[in-house]
Amino acid sequence: MPQYPPAPGEMPVSRTPATFLREHSAYVTTTVSAATLLTLARIWNEQGAEHSTGAVALMLAFGGASGLFALRLDDPTAQAVFASGALTFGALAVGVYSEPIAPALLIWAVALIASCVLIGRSHREDHRVETTHRHGMEARRLERGVDLSIAQVTAQAHIEVAREQAAAVAAIEAAMAHRAALSAGGPVDPVAMLRATGQLPQLTAVPDHSRTA
Repeated sequence: MPQYPPAPGEMPVSRTPATFLREHSAYVTTTVSAATLLTLARIWNEQGAEHSTGAVALMLAFGGASGLFALRLDDPTAQAVFASGALTFGALAVGVYSEPIAPALLIWAVALIASCVLIGRSHREDHRVETTHRHGMEARRLERGVDLSIAQVTAQAHIEVAREQAAAVAAIEAAMAHRAALSAGGPVDPVAMLRATGQLPQLTAVPDHSRTA
């Protein structure tokens, strides 16, 4: 798959001849293979295949097989390569059969142009699918982060409510215990009752040193 421009904030990747060839391997492979096959067809023409209907039939059979593969495959790049192969074998049929090479070169050029257009479209489609997938994963990651934050806030709120409820229960139990002590005939201590219910804070006695001076 070809490399695309880096996203904002990303460092650009250094480009070397090997990187260029790897990014455009489909174009290079199609061009080299088509040129090699056309050269072999002309050599076959010079070796006695000129005006040979059998050679033409063989090239057309190969072209039909390539076209069939192009229709059955799901990968857009492979479809482009096999479609170009079908046109290339058409050029080979002309190149093997006829003496002038001009018609074969014309068909070969059309095959290469069509192949490059189809491969470019398949690469753009791959890029679109990859971008859509990346955006979907990013949106899913953000949604999970939001859900986790909401869960944390909810859990913290539940913990605070539980603490407040525990403190209220403890205060009620202390008040009930004090009331039970009063019912048993003990002395009445209003300050202790208020402190048990949480309505009176803890007081600290401060000594008065002015009287001892």
